[in-house]
Amino acid sequence: MIKFFRKIRQKLLTDNKFSKYLLYAIGEIILVVIGILIALYINNLNTEKQDSIILNGYLNNISENIKLDQANLEQIAVFRDSSIIGSKYFMNIIEKENTSKEQYSIYFSEYFAYNPWLDKYFQSNNSGFEALKNSGYLSKIQQTTFETELYKYYGLVEQIENEEKYLNNFMEEMKYDIYKNNIVQPIKPIVRKGIGHIEKDEDFDNLRRFFNYPSVVGSHSRNAGTIFE
Repeated sequence: MIKFFRKIRQKLLTDNKFSKYLLYAIGEIILVVIGILIALYINNLNTEKQDSIILNGYLNNISENIKLDQANLEQIAVFRDSSIIGSKYFMNIIEKENTSKEQYSIYFSEYFAYNPWLDKYFQSNNSGFEALKNSGYLSKIQQTTFETELYKYYGLVEQIENEEKYLNNFMEEMKYDIYKNNIVQPIKPIVRKGIGHIEKDEDFDNLRRFFNYPSVVGSHSRNAGTIFE
């Protein structure tokens, strides 16, 4: 094909048909430009398709991360609800002048498993979002509702993580004080054999000491959202 066009150009120049050669050259240039434009268009389609595949990959990872966050939050919410109920029951016990064996027994059998010193942390899996930001593909969704919602979601996640961190740090301080002063150890054998079977005054004294120890009360008060003075 190239040889064919070259022969045409040479014949036009040999015959001194310069004007016709010029028109031919312009036409040839136009054809080349059209060819380049078509090639660029096809390349852009392929590039956009490839970009779309890569972007969707990042978004799918984010979607999976959010699903894991949701499952994690649901588990923590169930624990927190039970823990709050247990702390409120605890606060009701210490506000009474005389606490029965049954009340002590109910607390340890139903609520102690949800005590506020158990470590429950929420930490979002934001690896997909961080990968998207570092990839440069975030620009593909800039100034869209989707971008706004993503930043709103991870802003909320950060707020929840900070609140969880504050709560857990407080509970860690309370737990450290409780165990440092050996408040829990004396009541373990009492709980194991069953509150209903205790008869010794010493056992009751240990129970009362545990229930009225400031860090124990402070933990449950904070967890129940009550003010205890």
